[in-house]
Amino acid sequence: MTAITSTYVCFILSLAASCGAFSIGSSSKRLSPFTQLAPLHSTAAEVTSSSMNDSASDALDGHASKLLFTPVFDFTLDDVATKQKSAASFERIDDAIMGGISLSSLRDVPDKDYASWSGVCRTDGGGFCGMRTLPFKDSPLNATDQEGVYLDCNLASDDEAERRIWKLTVRTDSSRGEMVYQSQFDLKQAIEDAKKQSVDENNDNDGAAWARVLVPFDKFHLVRGPRIVPDGPPLNVTGGIYQIGMTLSKFVMNVNTTELENFRPGYFDLHIKHIGFYKNQHDSGSRKHSEFSQVYNVPSTLSKKDAEKKRPVVLKLLLPIAKLLFSEKANRRRSAMRILREERKLSRARAIMFGINCRKESMGLFKSCAKTAGILSVDILRGAFKNVLKIALVYPLRLLGATIRMGKKAMGMNVKPSLRE
Repeated sequence: MTAITSTYVCFILSLAASCGAFSIGSSSKRLSPFTQLAPLHSTAAEVTSSSMNDSASDALDGHASKLLFTPVFDFTLDDVATKQKSAASFERIDDAIMGGISLSSLRDVPDKDYASWSGVCRTDGGGFCGMRTLPFKDSPLNATDQEGVYLDCNLASDDEAERRIWKLTVRTDSSRGEMVYQSQFDLKQAIEDAKKQSVDENNDNDGAAWARVLVPFDKFHLVRGPRIVPDGPPLNVTGGIYQIGMTLSKFVMNVNTTELENFRPGYFDLHIKHIGFYKNQHDSGSRKHSEFSQVYNVPSTLSKKDAEKKRPVVLKLLLPIAKLLFSEKANRRRSAMRILREERKLSRARAIMFGINCRKESMGLFKSCAKTAGILSVDILRGAFKNVLKIALVYPLRLLGATIRMGKKAMGMNVKPSLRE
């Protein structure tokens, strides 16, 4: 994916967001307090700070606390309807939006005490997989008395969590644009802490270590794509939380675009039991912490079809253009062509013949040739359209942006780095 293409994608998203294209409802809606949601059950157990990740340990350092957990999305078997509704509340947001070919999904696993967020993360043109909640139907989540987000999970696919970057995401407005609040967390450390605690408590859990990741709200940073926005405002949840999500990425959170050196692409499978909020209740007594867990009804979200219907006219006009330019199928064909030419050393003509021969087995020679001709024609038109957009739109916008940044620098103002830097 070239820098020009990335710039154009971000221009489309930014324009749509600035026009309210991603807004679902008004940000002035009242909050939905958790006190209005009926609890299903509550449990209590004893834990120590060793079962928490570094962010959570920092939050509790020097204090004995009772941790009160509020699962917003419950993927356990405690209530099947709640489990299914929780899994249906999320949508994928993979790197296909910027020309990548990664693919993932969160799905309910029947008769299992968890949901599975799994897929294949590829670095061709992108390098991340993500999921986020669909727009909430009534009002944002009330987190005013909470101190952070927590996640109960287990990496089932492998034992190399440290070779990916894991992030939690929250949004504090009703837009669906590129700027959100994110926090990177150490899943590897959380899993090791959970295993250690399980051994200390002599628990028989069939080898599954359910890590509890705690990320305080003050650890979240405003980001634009994978990059931290310099001098961005701190996270303020008093107006409600409009979106919760997760990302697996090759990009480290930083002011400049930074990639993890030994990133592990390919298949992953993260099992998830709960996603929710937590808060500390300080206690001057024992160094141990009592953990009280309450489960609430899952917030209702719009269906994907309803969310699409509520899109403003501007976005309805822009999205078909974006899909034409950045089709996932086209991205995958481009990746396949690259592999055939670079790794198998085929010429472009031989790579095209290879595709014809592969399709011939299922549809016959004539249909295979016709389909290949159609694909080539569409790709040529797509390439021509991209070049026109570069000349008529991308280059002028890039020049305008550079001019504005130079002017701000000359006046001593803070300047955000461009997407290409």
